[in-house]
Amino acid sequence: MKPQFHLPLSTYPDPSSFTIIDNAIDLAQQNDADLVASIPQVRIPQVHQPFPTFIDVDTWREQAEGYSRDSGTSLRAHVADAVSETGFEVRIHGFEVREPFVYERLSEIAKCYDLSIVEASELSRQLSETLLFGSGRPLVLFPATSVYSRVDTIAVAWDGSATAARALSCARVFIERAIKVQVISITDDKEIDVANRALLISSLKHAGLDVEDVAIQAGGETATAVIQSAALERKADLLVAGGFGHSRLREFILGGVTRALLVKAELPVLLAH
Repeated sequence: MKPQFHLPLSTYPDPSSFTIIDNAIDLAQQNDADLVASIPQVRIPQVHQPFPTFIDVDTWREQAEGYSRDSGTSLRAHVADAVSETGFEVRIHGFEVREPFVYERLSEIAKCYDLSIVEASELSRQLSETLLFGSGRPLVLFPATSVYSRVDTIAVAWDGSATAARALSCARVFIERAIKVQVISITDDKEIDVANRALLISSLKHAGLDVEDVAIQAGGETATAVIQSAALERKADLLVAGGFGHSRLREFILGGVTRALLVKAELPVLLAH
């Protein structure tokens, strides 16, 4: 059974970049996966103004819907161009949806696939959060720049939490093809169950993987920065991390690794909640 990757694309108010399309196609090809791109045609509900206004609401609504339609056409064209000489096929799932339910609809669609691929940026943060909480599926976040590399080395951000364990399980499609796995833990950020961590490393080695034990200290830096730096220094191609290990409200107030990664990932990141 081939893996099924999902590429949710935005057409309004800001269209998705061509870069995320290129990265998604590359990731799917490298892992012998099918890729489905969801492209919404956004419909703006009619607004009945109770009082006279200088704003031509009907004209604005038509322009917004036209922008969504034109953005969708441009994204479809780029998908076609990107695969035209590769023999790889991307299935397009076009659908209509009313504002403000675009992200919720994309989240429902994402439930039907193994994972969704999203760009890590402030513009796509709300979509990423909705997918992470609503779809029950993992996300693969890509930096805003092009990333063309095989996933040979995988870094696992391990704190012993249930979300970290779920992320590791969701990453199996990549781990099965990997050459090396790095288990990265920050020892001065929270208490780590040393015996359980050793058991994880032993389990990965028993599965035939080359495993590197990476125990580091934050030293006052943010956990997000330290984990990504450790992964990049060791030439990791993908970082695997649990998403929103604390409550969503606490993450919103205090920040956290998940929220920072959704906005700025320095390497591809698989997140699972």
